[in-house]
Amino acid sequence: MKKHPTTRLSAAALSVTLSAARYTAWAAVLTACLALSLPAAGSEPEPARDPDEILIGVIGSNDLGFRSNTVTPTLQHLEKSLPRYRFRIMDIPAYQALDLIERTRPDFVVGPSDVFFTLINTAGAQALATRKSAWARDGGASVGSAIVVKSNGSAIRTLADLRGKKIAASMPDSLGGWLAFKGELARAGYDPEDFIGGANFLSYEYPAVFESVIDGRSDAGILSACQLESAEASGLLAPGLLRVINEKSDRAIACRRSTDLYPGQTFGVLDFSRPELVKGIALALLSMPPQPTFSWQVAGQFHAVSRLYRDLRIGPFAVKPWTLRDFIARYFWYFAGVLGLALFLVLNEIRLNRLVARRTSALERSLEENRRLADTERQARERLSVLERRSFVSHMGSMIAHELKQPLAAMRNYCEVARIRLEDLDSPPLEELLEALSREVERVNAIVDRVRSYAKKTPQSHSPADLSEVARRAAGNFRNYQEYARVRPALRLELEPGSRVDGDALELEILVLNLMKNAARAEQGVESPEIRLQVKRTAEGVRMRVEDNGPRLTDEQFERLQHASDSTSAEGLGLGLPIVRSIADAHSADLSVTRLEPMGLRFEILFDASAQALAGGAPEKNHA
Repeated sequence: MKKHPTTRLSAAALSVTLSAARYTAWAAVLTACLALSLPAAGSEPEPARDPDEILIGVIGSNDLGFRSNTVTPTLQHLEKSLPRYRFRIMDIPAYQALDLIERTRPDFVVGPSDVFFTLINTAGAQALATRKSAWARDGGASVGSAIVVKSNGSAIRTLADLRGKKIAASMPDSLGGWLAFKGELARAGYDPEDFIGGANFLSYEYPAVFESVIDGRSDAGILSACQLESAEASGLLAPGLLRVINEKSDRAIACRRSTDLYPGQTFGVLDFSRPELVKGIALALLSMPPQPTFSWQVAGQFHAVSRLYRDLRIGPFAVKPWTLRDFIARYFWYFAGVLGLALFLVLNEIRLNRLVARRTSALERSLEENRRLADTERQARERLSVLERRSFVSHMGSMIAHELKQPLAAMRNYCEVARIRLEDLDSPPLEELLEALSREVERVNAIVDRVRSYAKKTPQSHSPADLSEVARRAAGNFRNYQEYARVRPALRLELEPGSRVDGDALELEILVLNLMKNAARAEQGVESPEIRLQVKRTAEGVRMRVEDNGPRLTDEQFERLQHASDSTSAEGLGLGLPIVRSIADAHSADLSVTRLEPMGLRFEILFDASAQALAGGAPEKNHA
């Protein structure tokens, strides 16, 4: 005679009740032992352990039989594979896992993947292996939830039908139970807190959850995946009495389930201080022969747990309640920045108004100063030009007068000789002719003397002058000349301050200006014209150099240049070299010319040290 399903359930319920009582007693014994063996909260950490002793922390789980079916055979295999070490087990309640692990620091930890995920993020744990259930194809997808309702009398078939219903489950922190179910609701777009009408958390899935659903105290129950099949296979529950809703159709696990799958129990390490031990444990776990209910495989797929925690906003993704203090702490600098910006804009507006008025006044003064400077510069250029022309006329007059004196003296002598020869001749016309010729010669001689007296320079008194400043002014004026506008050479100034000489600053400026003009004329047609002006104090005195990169001169041209016999040559020497020589001579300075390699010329003028000392700018070695 076939038994009625309810009869079988009653017998099964009795058996399950006895099994639950045994597990309850065993849990009580373990809790008492744990209370005696573990240090109290806030006590000192355990003393240093023996290097050959390996402490393995086992985190509590609602997976009944986990200690006997998984931990014990694994420990036996490790002792056999690593006989050198002594293994010791320490039970850790799930609600105290983080605190106890932080204080006791076990070498390895075994526990649910969700707890181990928290350890990865807080204690730096690293997973070595994941337990693969015999029902699953992959250890990374072997834990999930099944939503069960009564096969007869229940109209619930989808997740939407569970709105407002009472649901029974084992523990609120069970990954293969309540957490996986809440994750399924969140991914379906429901808020688990508002969606569920009421939750009845019981200690064990069976018989408690089974009885709550069958007796009608709950509309649905949440079981770990494969618990329904296990109960039906062991005869604890009549097949077909409960059915699974929202069932997944893939074949990742040989059980009916309603949620996504997650990694199973995980074996991991906390401290990598002994890498050879970690390697040995990992190899031993992965080489452990498959057991009837499980096997160890490479750990992975913790991203599924991370996604679940993020969807539920728990663990590291938990949203903390906002307080006024949090709001102020988070946005204080934003408000301070906005207020500071507003204050800055107001003050900046005031500053800008004052600055505009001040700058406008300064600009007007600057424009007036620029006009005055322009007039002064124009007058200075005119004075320099006049002085240059006068200097050139003076030099040319001196040269012409000097050259004419000798022919005039010869002509006077010839006239005297002719007069003596004609004394014996009585020729009034010839005498008158010689007299007229003598008078004209004397007249020309008077004119030459007058030109020479005009061309002679009146001796001028010299005064100390800074040659560097003189050169700087000359370079500024040079930019206004036609030679610069036509060639536009690059000017390189190396002017040493305090290079003082005894002389006329205006004549020295003309000297520098003529050298730069000659250099610019010589650089016509050069691809990258450049003029280098250097003033430097030396042991011999103050040295001034003007260098250009004009075409290379032939030996004949350079010889004429050195003797200044042709100052109007087409090579760009112009008419300024005689003026330069006359000014240099007037200042007792030495002028020399050097050809540069591969092209260019260097004019060097050296003012002696005695003149420098008189000017108050002796070389540094004289100050030593």
